[in-house]
Amino acid sequence: TTQAQETPRNMFGFKDGTANIKADDVGALDSHVWAQPGDGPAWMDGGTYMVARRIRMDIEAWDRANLTEQERVIGRDKREGAPLGQAFEFDEPDFTMTTGRQPVIPEDSHVRLAHPDLNSGTRILRRGYNFTDGSDGFGHLDAGLFFICFQRDPVAQFVPLQRQLSRSDALNEYITHTSSGVYACPPGLGDGQWWGQQLLEG
Repeated sequence: TTQAQETPRNMFGFKDGTANIKADDVGALDSHVWAQPGDGPAWMDGGTYMVARRIRMDIEAWDRANLTEQERVIGRDKREGAPLGQAFEFDEPDFTMTTGRQPVIPEDSHVRLAHPDLNSGTRILRRGYNFTDGSDGFGHLDAGLFFICFQRDPVAQFVPLQRQLSRSDALNEYITHTSSGVYACPPGLGDGQWWGQQLLEG
């Protein structure tokens, strides 16, 4: 997730992870990804918490939606990846811009509801991997996104963000979460150390 990396596209054809934390942004990693002393148990200092989710995407229904509807659901232009109303992928979204009657970026769009400005500054380091697993037996693709994210505190970051998205995200019409898990990832190792040593010897 470096500045030089091209943003991948998901199974809906949209760029996925534009606003992601970059691996070379040390300050953001310390603030949002790596557990700090006092956050929790000492054996997790310098580690992180991983959430993994398997998200099935209803590709057939999505493909039947027209381009305008798809872009309204996501809140971004499909070709460039720019926030609606802007020109380039990494332009900041303007949530105050209106058509005169309604917001340019809809209030139930994924981009608006997931944005840090609407979530008390919450950010996560996310990685999405597309998958296809054949058919579901009814002629529909069993395909979607294997979503992995890392955060300093899942209760303070991931849970509130998901609650926000669960209430009114227009994308929910096209996706189903089929499995999930939360994992503690201890910090890296120094010379002479072994994995989990602080936990098992503490």
